[in-house]
Amino acid sequence: MKRSITLPHIPAFILSGVIGIASLATTPAIKADTIGGGSIADPAAGPAPAFSDKIQTTGFVLVKNWKFGTGGTGTIKTIADMSDNFFYHDQFGTIGNGTNYGALTVAPDKANAIGKQPIEGINTTKPVREFLPDSMKTYIVPLNGTDTITPTKHNAGCGSFMAKWKLPNGGSLLGQDILWETRVRYVTPPYFWFAIWTAGNKWNKGAEMDTVESFGYDNGGGNTNYKGRYWHSDVVGEPNSHGTVSYTKNWGAAMTACGVANFDASQWHTWTWVYRKDDTFSVYMDGIQVQSGVGYWTLGSKQGATPVDMDFLVDVGWAHTGVPTVNHTLPVSALAGTYYEIDYSRVYLRGTPK
Repeated sequence: MKRSITLPHIPAFILSGVIGIASLATTPAIKADTIGGGSIADPAAGPAPAFSDKIQTTGFVLVKNWKFGTGGTGTIKTIADMSDNFFYHDQFGTIGNGTNYGALTVAPDKANAIGKQPIEGINTTKPVREFLPDSMKTYIVPLNGTDTITPTKHNAGCGSFMAKWKLPNGGSLLGQDILWETRVRYVTPPYFWFAIWTAGNKWNKGAEMDTVESFGYDNGGGNTNYKGRYWHSDVVGEPNSHGTVSYTKNWGAAMTACGVANFDASQWHTWTWVYRKDDTFSVYMDGIQVQSGVGYWTLGSKQGATPVDMDFLVDVGWAHTGVPTVNHTLPVSALAGTYYEIDYSRVYLRGTPK
């Protein structure tokens, strides 16, 4: 005969807690964001492209997810992470676009410096790169104790960087569509120089895409760009590669023609470059198309010319020795309160590579 067993009374709040613990044990863990291996076969974990309602992003796979910041979604949390993923020089091994830029890229330590590159903490007394919970800030700083920075003296330092990961080609030579998206804001001093751009390991007036480029000129009569309110977006390599929007004569007029009547650089903006396997491209600012056209990813941007690779660069610098409007000295005091802030930079691919 089966006995009936009387169970002790278990209070409801304890029983619900036990059930809750059991549920947690069976709930799948949230997958953390990852940097990714750089291919569709080895993708990154992270968000889909922004502005999918305005940009055709169907089918794009996240392959590189550089999310700056010490917080939970960050994949680049420290200088060590930064150095694992980025160079502190350009594709030609220079730290100032040859000798063009007024500010030299500063290395975080001796291990990541090249040649006589300035090093943070040795040639600087102020931080060059600072990791915040959800972003990274970079600063223009004086080098070696100077109180006046001069472009031709290259006595200013900056936090520019270039991805160690690259693509072997672009456009029809790659056989895949590319989407590169970067979210930034900046409060800049006079004569600043800022660019999000791609270029190759060989250059002869291309291949190059300036997703956005802006610098702090003073053309007299109060017509300045000290607050970064004007910019241009251009492919380099005309007449072979060309954009449909001309920024040559008047950046502001071109911006307005694209539907950007006001631009506040101190607010967050998302820049997106889509380069397709048919050699056409489009550039978007916050989902607004600001450039489009045709670009050949070859030496000199000529169809059928020597193929080149594709490097991803972010220049957060100052001045230029070859551009008169930004070739001026500046007291170090004018750098106070200025910065470039980067939220993330992500690369997506679509299709099968050649």
